[in-house]
Amino acid sequence: MTAVAWPGQEALAVALAEAADHAAGFPGIGALPDRPFRLILAPTRAVYDSLTRGRLPHWSEGAAFPDAGVVVLLTVGPSDRLAVALRHELAHLALRWHVGHLTPLWFEEGYAAVAAEEWDRLDALRLNWQLARGVRMNLDDVDRALRGARGDAETGYALAATAVLLLHRWGGARGLGPLLENLPRTPTFDAALRATYHVTEGDFEARWQRDVRSRYGWLSWAGAMGVYWLAIGALLVALVAARRRRDRARRAALEESQLLDEPEISE
Repeated sequence: MTAVAWPGQEALAVALAEAADHAAGFPGIGALPDRPFRLILAPTRAVYDSLTRGRLPHWSEGAAFPDAGVVVLLTVGPSDRLAVALRHELAHLALRWHVGHLTPLWFEEGYAAVAAEEWDRLDALRLNWQLARGVRMNLDDVDRALRGARGDAETGYALAATAVLLLHRWGGARGLGPLLENLPRTPTFDAALRATYHVTEGDFEARWQRDVRSRYGWLSWAGAMGVYWLAIGALLVALVAARRRRDRARRAALEESQLLDEPEISE
């Protein structure tokens, strides 16, 4: 691989290049194919937008171009976040190079999120009020959300990851391996689902919706909020107890002061 960086980012480029060179295998695929690719580090939003030709939303901080073998990262932010972003974009390369053709957007982004272990996205779903009140999204809605504003996209990435995780569970011990064996050999994603799991894309969507409701419906939301309010309640109890202890100490000091000020009475 070749790393391209602006002045002052040479050390970061070397570190990320080494991380890419030693990247662990990707789910159902294994190691990156032995193909050349280029990692470009953009030091500012303006540079990033120029490199991606302004085609990505303003919240985007990483992009992969599998046909050209290029990954672009916006390097504004902590290094640990950059490592996750790099893994996410490398997963896009691994998937496209393995399959050889486009797959649905929700699958590509969900696969990258799972490969990068972006589990914090799933935690956010537990507090998603739309899911809690039973709003049903289909996979086309997820695709639209992924292209939308930052908040919608965050939900889209999380839901896409849940869909990929469901497919992973269906694969048993082999995870996504069976599906990814069939994807290069079949003309459509629906055909790969039929060959692997004996379901249509519509069947999968319905089962995924039920899975999301069971995992992130109102009971999950209530449980997550219950933990939140329990923590807030415990903090308030601690603050009230501390305040009462201070008040008792002040009253005791005041009473002692008043006793000392009283005149002595002799008989």
